Amino acid sequence: MKYKQLAFLLAFATASLPAVTNVAYAEGEKPASTIAAPAVDTGEEGDDLKMFRFTTRMERLDFVKKAMALNTEQEKKFLDQYYRYDTELKLLNDERLAIIKNYADSFDKITDKEADKLVKRSLTFRKQRTALLEKYYGKVAKATTKVIAARFLQVEGVLQGASDVVIGASIPLMAK
Repeated sequence: MKYKQLAFLLAFATASLPAVTNVAYAEGEKPASTIAAPAVDTGEEGDDLKMFRFTTRMERLDFVKKAMALNTEQEKKFLDQYYRYDTELKLLNDERLAIIKNYADSFDKITDKEADKLVKRSLTFRKQRTALLEKYYGKVAKATTKVIAARFLQVEGVLQGASDVVIGASIPLMAK
C-alpha cells in the first residue's frame, strides 16, 4: 500500500515537467535536461515534493516566457498577471493533489460513496481551473492586449492538456 500511495503522489508531481519538456521539444526547441521525480520515503516526501513542485513551476514559467515571445514592456505587464495566476493555480493544484492522495488512501477499499465524493471534487477542480483561466484572460487582456491574452490561453491549454494526460495515464482505474 505504501508503494501505491507514493506512486499516486509522484504521479502528480511528475506530470508537469515532462509535459513542459515535450511541448517545448514539439515547438522545435532543444529539450531541457529533465529532473527525475524525487525518490523519497514517506518521512521526506513533503519537503522533496515541495522542492520538486517548485522546480517544475520554474521550468513551466521558463516555457511560458519563451512561448509568449513578448518584448520587454509586454513581458513585464504579462508577468505581473501571470505570477498572480500561477499562485492561484498552485492552490488549485494543491486540491488536485489532495484528491489524488485521498484516492490512493482508499484505492484498495473504495466505496460508492467515496468514489462519488472524489469524482465531484475532481469536477469542481476542473470547473475552478477553467474559471481561473477565464479570470486571467480578462486580466491579461486588460494589462496587455487580447491577442496576447489569447496566446496565454493557448499556451496554458497545451500545458494543462499535456499535464492532464500524464496524470490521468499514471493513475490506475478504479476496480470493477
